[in-house]
Amino acid sequence: MPLKRMVSVAAAIMLVAVLASGEALAAPKKVYLVNGLFSKAFGYGLTNLSKKIPYARHFKFSGSVSQAAVSGIIRDATNAYKNDPSTQISLIGISQGANAVANIAAQLARSGVRVHYLAAIEGGNMAAVQDNVNKADSFICSNSGCSRRKLHRAGGNSSTRMGTLELDTGHIDSGNHPSMHSRVISQINSG
Repeated sequence: MPLKRMVSVAAAIMLVAVLASGEALAAPKKVYLVNGLFSKAFGYGLTNLSKKIPYARHFKFSGSVSQAAVSGIIRDATNAYKNDPSTQISLIGISQGANAVANIAAQLARSGVRVHYLAAIEGGNMAAVQDNVNKADSFICSNSGCSRRKLHRAGGNSSTRMGTLELDTGHIDSGNHPSMHSRVISQINSG
């Protein structure tokens, strides 16, 4: 078989493989990782998770979660969704960052922006999950010092798929738990 024909056949096979895998049709993803209070000084927050999701935007703070960061995430997610409504927006937060991402999801609901995945790791006072969220997970830890608070659906929301996963660790170490990392990555990449 001539080289030119072999190259054409190989290219056709690769195209079929890519189309069969669904990668060519995959929706664009926007992933936001939001650390909690003093995350630059204590523990690692979601730093190690961010290394496993290189396209994610990771927000770390010297103090509390800043309103500028929250506003920036809302603006960026809204623009991405308006440019392409198939964009899959995922919001993952730990501790005070969990409170922030739950609030961000609720604010995005008011603008008609869909959220693909919401993950709250050891959150506190979190906004109720609106029906713009496709799926949501609460990660709670089992050791002392854990908040053990879960996300809850807003009244009238019967569509969001909710999950709760217990991590055998403490509050600070919850951000580096392998089970949490696996679940978050799986949820970001699944329908």
